[in-house]
Amino acid sequence: MKGLVLYRSHYGNTKQVAEAIAEAAGAAGHAATVQDVRRQLPDLAGVDFVLVGCPTRMARAGVSAKAALRRLRARSFAGRPVAIFDTYGPLPKTPEELADAKKWIDPGAAGILHERAQRLGLAVYPSTLRCEVTGMKGPLAEHEIEKAATFAKDFLAAISR
Repeated sequence: MKGLVLYRSHYGNTKQVAEAIAEAAGAAGHAATVQDVRRQLPDLAGVDFVLVGCPTRMARAGVSAKAALRRLRARSFAGRPVAIFDTYGPLPKTPEELADAKKWIDPGAAGILHERAQRLGLAVYPSTLRCEVTGMKGPLAEHEIEKAATFAKDFLAAISR
């Protein structure tokens, strides 16, 4: 199968996740192209699946990622699988600070994009991938790249059935 991994990244963390997803797809025998969501969508005729992701910033999902979902629907991608991912963080260290910060983290860009994809009638994968960033500009938390690869493998296994 052939896929497209669309991402928006400000400091390179979400791009790293997108590249890890594409690499895992390649390792599973599929081809996946990585592309910034701000670029024009390629011809989707030969594309079997798409993953869309962006960072959670100020409890929001990026406008360009939401627009990419609309463009997928407009380009008749509704029957093919779409999965959603994001990056978020850094997480506060104490339980009290974490409770206060939840409003900025949950549901995050992944939750917002997932709900938007469902409303648009896209065939959205039920699980989302959320990867933690340790600082405001990164880097990704330990094992997040491996988590992204596992998510990609699980997604591809599910849609290959």
